[in-house]
Amino acid sequence: MSIELSVFLQTVEHSKGTETSGLMAYKLDDADGIDDADGIAEAIGFKTHVINKVDYFLELGAHVQLIECSDLQDDIARCHSHIGQALEKLRQDTSISEKWKREQLNVIKKEVWRELRDEFFKKWSGSIAVIERLYRKTNRPSDIDPSYSLLIVCKNNTDVRMLDAFREILDGQCRMGKPVIVCNTQHLPQNLIKLISAAG
Repeated sequence: MSIELSVFLQTVEHSKGTETSGLMAYKLDDADGIDDADGIAEAIGFKTHVINKVDYFLELGAHVQLIECSDLQDDIARCHSHIGQALEKLRQDTSISEKWKREQLNVIKKEVWRELRDEFFKKWSGSIAVIERLYRKTNRPSDIDPSYSLLIVCKNNTDVRMLDAFREILDGQCRMGKPVIVCNTQHLPQNLIKLISAAG
């Protein structure tokens, strides 16, 4: 099967062009709210919405960078609100030790971030499945064993420092190999493994 990857080069942007980067990557996911089949996943036989996957990817040698554009502001606010409420209850409880409170808070943080963690882990796993099928269908040398990394791109108005706890949970519990990077759209050039300008 012959697939020309350059056909799938698209500008990295948030859904429906709400915020764009001016840089390009290979479009992996088809579910962008536009009624077309513009991603690699569908081109190699995956039905839209059947498998979770990130929006884009880049490759440099044997390194594949998975790129997910997500506006996580509401998720951040919800999770931090739950953690704040739980922390306040723990502080008020004088019947338990400080050590037990710290342990409980760690359990609460993991539980609060669990839904979002599971969503990203499914996208991570599904994206690797798509890339591996792409490599098989395009007869890539079988001795190439790619390493994968995840880049989460938030909108510019999101304070990505608020995602530090979530990033640590992804790094620790999902065993993604390389550290997860979280950045804003404006800092995309410093975080992509390869720069392809939309201007050509």
